[in-house]
Amino acid sequence: MRSCDVVIIGAGPAGSSSAISLARLGYSVVLLDKEQFPREKLCGDFINPSNWPILRALGVDKEILARARQRVTGFRITTVAGDQAECPLPLTSAEPFGLGLSRAALDHILVEKAQGENVTVLQNCRIKRLTREDNPWHLEFDRAGTIETLRARMLIGADGRHSWVAHHLGLTRSADMRGRAVAFQLRLQCRGGFGDRVEIHLFPGGYVGLLGLGEDMINLCLAVDKDRLPDDQPFTRLLESRLPLNPHLKTILNRSEPAGELRSTYPVYFPPRHSYSDGVLLVGDAARVNEPVSGEGIYFALKSGLLAAETIDAAFRAGDFSAARLRAYETACRSEFRLRRGVNALIRTLIYRPALASPLIRFSVKRRRLLDSIVRTVCLPHAAR
Repeated sequence: MRSCDVVIIGAGPAGSSSAISLARLGYSVVLLDKEQFPREKLCGDFINPSNWPILRALGVDKEILARARQRVTGFRITTVAGDQAECPLPLTSAEPFGLGLSRAALDHILVEKAQGENVTVLQNCRIKRLTREDNPWHLEFDRAGTIETLRARMLIGADGRHSWVAHHLGLTRSADMRGRAVAFQLRLQCRGGFGDRVEIHLFPGGYVGLLGLGEDMINLCLAVDKDRLPDDQPFTRLLESRLPLNPHLKTILNRSEPAGELRSTYPVYFPPRHSYSDGVLLVGDAARVNEPVSGEGIYFALKSGLLAAETIDAAFRAGDFSAARLRAYETACRSEFRLRRGVNALIRTLIYRPALASPLIRFSVKRRRLLDSIVRTVCLPHAAR
């Protein structure tokens, strides 16, 4: 039987950032994932400039820059009525640009960094049994056909919006699985390239996010109200009839061809879960799923992983892994994310209400400070705003 201080289930950005931080603090960490890295993941693929301080602290910024193909320095939003507004990203010398980078590349970089910090990374693992007896957690998992066991003092659930850990431990509710929007992702080959902007294009019932990945490749992510989703061949019908209603989006689609596998997920957004209990924390999407309208999903994941590591370090020092002690993590997350989540909620409200969005976009063309203020809140670290 393996033993460690902390076991983390899920090796995405949240799980990997927790693992790296805890290993540097001297704890023995095992990082488990059901997939084999590198692997693709439904994502907008946007590395917001707000991530740079965290990426530098984790020591992966240079590797990310070496892999990235597309620098992002601007933002544009358009409507079906033809309205559009754009502005440059509020960049600084420390955060000079955003990036378009696939989640396959980002997550693989983070996992390799965790291994370099002496984290034990176990891939192709399926959890068979999870119990907690006399404080230690006991895990039984299938690793590529071999049953293994593991004992740990602390558990982190970093296994996404449909978190097995959260469901198994009763930290979720049936209402969590009822959401408003369905998401799709598809890579496109765009003749003539796409440029250096991240874009949001509204269409009846939802929105499309577009981002260049370099070499004429773009990432298309869309979210659509499930009540307005066609029953038959939903994505194809959206792509052929609903999305072209936005004239700006139609222009881009007319010079693009599908160049990858279609992915989907549901729900895109539901309320935050209770993210702590005795001996366990939930991080990233496992704890608080946010519809990625603002492109901050990776930031939320990385930062929550760091906050979890700080809380667990304090728990080990106090020798107290109770829910009362670990509640500090949820308090820290609420404080850290309050403003950003408020802006996300505002943007989400406008996107699904075109009657409100169009006048606001027209107004922002004349009063640039409004759009600049929103983008600044989304794109800069707290200290830089």
